[in-house]
Amino acid sequence: MKRMPAVTKNLFFLTIALFLMNGCATNLSKPTAAPQPAKVKLGVFSAVEMKTVGISEQFGTSDANQKARKKIDEVLFREMATVFSGLKRVEEGSDFSKSNVRTLQVTPYIKEIKFIGGGARFMVGAMAGSSAVLMQVTMRDSETGEVIADPEFYRDANAYSGGWSIGATDNKMLEDIARDIVQYSSMNK
Repeated sequence: MKRMPAVTKNLFFLTIALFLMNGCATNLSKPTAAPQPAKVKLGVFSAVEMKTVGISEQFGTSDANQKARKKIDEVLFREMATVFSGLKRVEEGSDFSKSNVRTLQVTPYIKEIKFIGGGARFMVGAMAGSSAVLMQVTMRDSETGEVIADPEFYRDANAYSGGWSIGATDNKMLEDIARDIVQYSSMNK
């Protein structure tokens, strides 16, 4: 039996490794600039209403992405309520109220997402790729209809960290992006 020369064997394994690493790539858009401050302080509003987190149709067909959307929504609403007492939730498919008081209308939206769930992490580890999410949050003045803030937020979770943690870093990414939005709102209050 002929043995494969060491150089050929090393080249073979290097080619396989590069092929596998390329398959793990996650290519979502990233914001081009840091979030700009709101045009007015968010604390001037008498009431705050926030819609359920929306998701683009392109990314909303995945069960894993839908679970991620629900997790972001849960964390975001719970923590925004600590910044804005009396925060009112506007359920999916519903419109903002027609209140007589000046209201801050918050619309969080997942523009792009690739979420690797725990099952996929357990089965294929890092080979499932990285997780990432890009969100836009539109904040509007109910009296004028003017958009007073429209920041974008991005978070990702490394494929290899996700593999080693069996998805813990992927789940932390969801909490982190929600907290980024809460921190932005708090700093602009």
